[in-house]
Amino acid sequence: MAADNSDIRSITDLYNTSKYKKYSELHLAAHSKKKDLVLDLLKILPADCNRKLSGIKNDHGNTILHEEATSDAMKDAGEELMNRDAKLLTASNNLGEKPIFCAARYGQSQMFDFLADKMELEKLSPGESKAHLRRNDGTTVLHISIATECFVE
Repeated sequence: MAADNSDIRSITDLYNTSKYKKYSELHLAAHSKKKDLVLDLLKILPADCNRKLSGIKNDHGNTILHEEATSDAMKDAGEELMNRDAKLLTASNNLGEKPIFCAARYGQSQMFDFLADKMELEKLSPGESKAHLRRNDGTTVLHISIATECFVE
């Protein structure tokens, strides 16, 4: 399903506010949970830009995958992003959070499981997995899930 004009208008309106000036159009589409628009934008993205997606960050240091990780509904778009740039999976934002950490913070268990599967988290040693599940200040995905009351019962 292609994005409609209202999706494009809403992203344009967001982009024109000063709060979102450091966001790319892909960030805004992901932040707004517009999966079809993200997929449409990726289709028109020049091929020579595909490996640079992990370097496109907003003022919080979030990649497009960080933004998508905040919604279970964005898994398909996340899959397409990772097909274009696998480094997105392990990119850190300014707080040292990986996309999987963002999924936990927002209680997105399906996205968390999806990212864990892509990272092959269960195959990593405890030391290796710790780097993905803890941010710079020592907060873990368990801490953030409890603090934000985002956990599955």
